[in-house]
Amino acid sequence: LSMLVGIYGSKDLFVNEYRIMLADKLLGNTDFNTDKEVHNLELLKLRFGEASMRQCEVMIKDIDDSKRIHTNIHSTLESNPKQSEPPVVDAAIVSHIFWPALTSIPIKNHPRIQSKLDQFSIEYAKLKNPRRLVWMKQLGTVELEVEAYEEDDDGNIVSHVKEVSCTPAHATLLAHFEDKGEWTSDELANSTEMPGDMVRKRMGFWVNQRVVETTRSGEDTVYSLISVSEADANNDQSFQHDDEDQEQAVSIGAHEEEEMKVYESYIFGMLSNLGQLPLERIHSMLKTFVAGSDHKYDKTPQQLAIFLQQLCKEEKLEFSPDGLYTILKKRS
Repeated sequence: LSMLVGIYGSKDLFVNEYRIMLADKLLGNTDFNTDKEVHNLELLKLRFGEASMRQCEVMIKDIDDSKRIHTNIHSTLESNPKQSEPPVVDAAIVSHIFWPALTSIPIKNHPRIQSKLDQFSIEYAKLKNPRRLVWMKQLGTVELEVEAYEEDDDGNIVSHVKEVSCTPAHATLLAHFEDKGEWTSDELANSTEMPGDMVRKRMGFWVNQRVVETTRSGEDTVYSLISVSEADANNDQSFQHDDEDQEQAVSIGAHEEEEMKVYESYIFGMLSNLGQLPLERIHSMLKTFVAGSDHKYDKTPQQLAIFLQQLCKEEKLEFSPDGLYTILKKRS
């Protein structure tokens, strides 16, 4: 731990990195079990003091409180004779001022999905008046049963129902096909208020799952539910890439900025302790020391060289003719 703090360069940077890692872990924990995080936090409080870990403590408490709240709300809804369906929403309710910046992407949920969230919000408002919920609609996990068409062991195309875990964006897009069987990408973008490129990436997930198929209509893409005959005819339809099928809880822009700060702090820690180092040694040490970090180091030597050159341009480092990097000492 002391070595990691030394590499980060300061206690504050280390604590902030841990806070970002903790946010992703807590928001990805669908069973709301925080025992391991509480144990780790108690150890860190002994090392850094309670004041430094206060925000992390509040984050864990938020998740514990969330479990009690949604259990209470579920009980209330289940006891309501007018409730025709079991409650399906579990929510992590966070005190946003104590958490890192969370991903914010505009999404308009399908009315059937939004009605479930509104129902939860109404019960929460009764329970915690005057508090109100503001949904981070792009975050979370949705469990769905979908009908897909895939090959069986004999090579025949057959229909079967399977369970799929996806993001709310994927779920709200697919929900529109219960209203009608065919949508263009522009229509989906207008209905969900998502950017067009985001719609195409997310719909690629359902194409890969053999739930929908694509055709072209001029410059627009048309998506339609697959039937058995269409699945057989389009068995060779190309794989479509969905490079964001798992939303990150922490804002991507903020996360990348923090990642660069982390790499920079590691580099400054190395050079402060060792004086001067070549590119290859810095690259090797980053791979070693950042391996256990939430910001895993996965850069190539060429990418690292570009980053080091940027630090030189910012007059933070200097590069000697013999290929060594050192911290630039400012002249007073």
